[in-house]
Amino acid sequence: MVTFEEAHEAREKHSDYLQQVGAHAIGVDEIIHEGSQTFGVIAYFESEPNDAIPDTLEIDQQGTTKRVPLTTVITSRASLE
Repeated sequence: MVTFEEAHEAREKHSDYLQQVGAHAIGVDEIIHEGSQTFGVIAYFESEPNDAIPDTLEIDQQGTTKRVPLTTVITSRASLE
C-alpha cells in the first residue's frame, strides 16, 4: 500500500512531466489499484493524451524504488463563474 505522503512525493517529483503531456490538474487521493485501496496520483486531462501515460510513477524510498499508482481522468478545466 502507498501512503498519502508517498503519493504526494510522487506528485511533486513528476508534476512537470505530467503537465508537459497535457495534465491541467494533478492531485493525490485514495484510489482502487489492482483491487486494493491505496493512495495514488490523479492526473486530469481535457482529452486523451497523445502520449502513452504510465500506470505508476516511481519514487526513491531509502534506496528502494517504490511505484505509486497513477490514474488519469478526462474532464474539462474548472472555470470561474
